Amino acid sequence: MSTQFQQKRLQYEEQNLEENSDQLPPNCSYKKVSSTQYIVQYIGLKGTPHEGAHIVVDVDLNGTNGSPGFPAEAPNITFRNGFQHVNVYPMGKLCMYLSNKETFTSGTTLLEIFSGINQVIHHPTFHDPANASILIQEGGKGYDEKMRDQARRLSQAQYKVI
Repeated sequence: MSTQFQQKRLQYEEQNLEENSDQLPPNCSYKKVSSTQYIVQYIGLKGTPHEGAHIVVDVDLNGTNGSPGFPAEAPNITFRNGFQHVNVYPMGKLCMYLSNKETFTSGTTLLEIFSGINQVIHHPTFHDPANASILIQEGGKGYDEKMRDQARRLSQAQYKVI
């Protein structure tokens, strides 16, 4: 993919986000760090195990090992602050079709990616866990209780970045 095409696409994505920000989930805000990096913050929805949590995600559009990166490849999506979730690998990488090299399509927009992350956070997929260890009951705590404990920790002001 040519650099010129990639630059135009990144400009389109930035404009699309600005013009259609009302289509993002209401609990989602983002900050552009550079032409290829965004910080996205989700506030855990009321009535969910993540209620009130500041869930912060780094979205990196650069390729790895000389590869072209977004939009030819899925972005690198990494959760901050030790965020634990059944669909997030222990090192913070998201496991979902929008970040999977095998299922990602170059027509996918950042708006769709940001919305999709919110969907995964609040509607986990248990049949194919990235972090099965979090499902194991420890000290009688089930998954939802662990998520509520985490939400209490992440609801503190120090975790709010946007």
